[in-house]
Amino acid sequence: MDEGIIYHEQDLKSMLTDMKNGTTRLHELDEERVIQSMLHHIGSTDPELRDQLIYTLFYRFIIEDDCLTNEQLTNLFQTTLKYHLFHGIGETGTDTVFTRAFSTLLLALIVFQDRQQHFLSEADIDMLKAKLLAYLDCEIDTRGYVPGKGWSHSIAHVADAFDELVLHPQLDETEFGEVLEALWNKVIIPTVYTHDEDERLLNPIFGLLDRGMDEHEVILLLECLPATLRVQKQQLEPEHYWHVVCNVKTFLKSFFVKLHETNRQTLQTAVLLTLKNI
Repeated sequence: MDEGIIYHEQDLKSMLTDMKNGTTRLHELDEERVIQSMLHHIGSTDPELRDQLIYTLFYRFIIEDDCLTNEQLTNLFQTTLKYHLFHGIGETGTDTVFTRAFSTLLLALIVFQDRQQHFLSEADIDMLKAKLLAYLDCEIDTRGYVPGKGWSHSIAHVADAFDELVLHPQLDETEFGEVLEALWNKVIIPTVYTHDEDERLLNPIFGLLDRGMDEHEVILLLECLPATLRVQKQQLEPEHYWHVVCNVKTFLKSFFVKLHETNRQTLQTAVLLTLKNI
């Protein structure tokens, strides 16, 4: 879209504030210009604009009010996948992470709505799965809260997108394993998670289990963890190795607690046994 018709951040912030407060409605404005400006500024370093206004109002428009057409949602979906999800991928410590992280949240909203309305094609869902898997593998900026700029939380946010994807009926059970493995691999990284990323990564895993994924697939990964850590110990500097151990233990403890609320005793026993062996 021509950047000449994109609203500047402060102008957009003023409009969205009025909409959030109920003094203005989307249909009273240049609707398409507002939506495209929201998408353009989705990675703003202004945490109020990015999180409290753009994301919050996308949630309202898509989920609560259901005021965007299927065509608008499809265009948002395709544009986000093409231009925003991988913006600055491979960078760490830069501001591009906000665009990537909040793009995954927008995709989660759209996929949730598609489960109700069925406007995305099978090819769209296949593309989403492929791109989310690639993004999860490539994302190295795993910061949670960034002082002065608010939440980036890239891993938690993409986990939310996977949480919606695994509930989508077009995701076939033959694809469950690769999604599980991708989420699992993101636990075993040499940067310590400090903002409940472990719990967010568990949500789509439980979604897969609820959709009928064989518990044995998870048990096999659990059984491999001690050997995986031994390899990591040989390959990493001690500090980074212990970062991995911290992530794994935190993940397994959260897994054990969450399993306590379910009727999956075999899996809970396997998690406990793995904890004792690392």
